[in-house]
Order: sequence, then structure tokens, then C-alpha cells
Amino acid sequence: MKKMYLGAALITLASLSSWAQPVATSANVTDFTGEFYFAEASNFDPGPAGANQTWDFSNLQLTLGGVDTPQVVSATPFASQFPTANNCYKFSGLFPPDRYYYQNVTAGKYEILGLAITATTGDNYTPNPRTFAIFPYTYGTVYNDTYRSTTDPVETSVVATYDAYGTIILPIGTYTNVIRQKVVKDGTVTNYNWFNVQPFYPILQTVLEQNSLGIVKNTSVLANEHFASGEAFTVFPNPTKGKISVLPAAENTCYTVDIELFDYLGQVVVARKEYLLDENGIELDLSALESGMYLLRTTNRDTNAPNVRKIVKK
Repeated sequence: MKKMYLGAALITLASLSSWAQPVATSANVTDFTGEFYFAEASNFDPGPAGANQTWDFSNLQLTLGGVDTPQVVSATPFASQFPTANNCYKFSGLFPPDRYYYQNVTAGKYEILGLAITATTGDNYTPNPRTFAIFPYTYGTVYNDTYRSTTDPVETSVVATYDAYGTIILPIGTYTNVIRQKVVKDGTVTNYNWFNVQPFYPILQTVLEQNSLGIVKNTSVLANEHFASGEAFTVFPNPTKGKISVLPAAENTCYTVDIELFDYLGQVVVARKEYLLDENGIELDLSALESGMYLLRTTNRDTNAPNVRKIVKK
């Protein structure tokens, strides 16, 4: 089974200064909401290891794939399969159904427990979890781990090294005090994870054997600051056979937005730039589009706060 753990693994980091070695601890593990993008890894060069590095990946061509949202573990549909989980993220993307990623965070370790898509599909590492980080996680730390899903005939062994820190430049922004983790699987396959420091979230992760990169943009700070309800807009009808109406979620709200509708390839198929979204809303005609799943994103021009919603075209 092909395994893609790009969208929902995280640890939290603390930094002493802009040039100090970022240190990971469990104390700062916090929930976040993020947009998930993917890109091809053709000719991808992870760059050097060491202190105070700068990795420039600003030329990556990103495709929006979906959104990650934190969940209350006990309220998720597959909680009983992961009894030791204390952390969970739901990934909602262009390809339904939603996916639930379960983790267990303790004072000394961050473990990935598995992925559930349906009651019978996914991966469950509960008997032998996958260690994503050990705490405190300091520059130069090396740890060995083995993990095995209940669906795998053999276990996987990894050697993970906190091998670098510095600045990473991506199309979604520039991040300083970033930790890089080098992961060698079964002695042959090498991948890398880059993690933001404050607040922590996984910025870039590679699956080079599948020619794939995963990028996460944390949207929770802006979204929660400017839209306390957590909902910037409403859409109806959804699903739709033709037209949809987009309205602010809160009454007496008015702001200027960019509105974009993405297809399953991440291409913008409908766009409205600098639109004044008020109580009258905006009507979008999707009747010419093929049936399927789309992502509708509004971005507040004043605050740069995005909000994403799945749209089903019948």
C-alpha cells in the first residue's frame, strides 16, 4: 500500500534566538489549521546539512490539495481503532473521503499511530508506532526506530537525524529557525522533513521515491484572529448542479476578497479578484464545469486570511 504521510505529522519547537539551535519539546505542541499543497520532486536537491543553512525552494510549482483541521479524538469516527491517540487531524481534499491522522504526544516522544480512511482502509501502527520525534530534540540528535502497520508483512526500520537548521524559502513564504530532519528508511531510502519553529508545523516533507513533495501553509493564526467564528463565508447550495452563492458567515460583514475555485489538478477554473463581499454575496455559475470535487478559497485582501471549502458539482 502506498503511504503518504505528508499532511498530518507535527512536533513543536522553541528557539533561543534567530541564530540559536532550535530545540523541539512537547510543551509547545499546538493544534493548527493548514492548507496542504503538493509538488513534483523532479531534480529536487535537499541541499546541505549543518547550522544556519538557507534552502531556496521558491521555484516549486505548488498545487492546492486540501486542508488539515484539528479534531477532538473522541469525536472522530475511528477513535476506537486508536485507543492511545491524544491528537488527530482531518484532511479534507479533492479526493474524498476525508482522512483522519492519529498521533500520540508524550513528554518524551511524538508517535504516529496511523491513518484511517474508512473502517477497513488505512494504516494502524498502534502495536508498533512510528516515532516522528523524540523530546527534547536538539541539533545533532540521532535516533533509531522501527514501525509496522497491521497491514504490513514486515516492519520498517529508520534512522532519523536532526541534521540541519536555518532558513527555508518557499512560494508560500520565507521561514527562519527551521529544523531539518533526515530520515533513512531500511538503509536505502532517504527523505527529509523541514519544520517551522514558532508555532510548529511541518512546512515541507519529501517522498522522493514517489517523486512527491508536501507543503503546508499554516492558516490558523490569521483565520482565528480575523474570523472568530472560524467560518469566513457560507456557500449554498452545496452540492450544486449549477450556480452557488457565496456570502459572509457573519451578519453585517463586508470585506474585499479574492475568490478562487480549484479543480482536482489544482488549476483555477473560476476567479473573482478584489470583490467586495457583503450581505448581497456573489453568485458563481459552475454549470459548465464537470461533475466532481472542487476547492473554493476566499482570501481577505486586508488581512491575507484565507478560508477554504469543499464544493461538490453534480
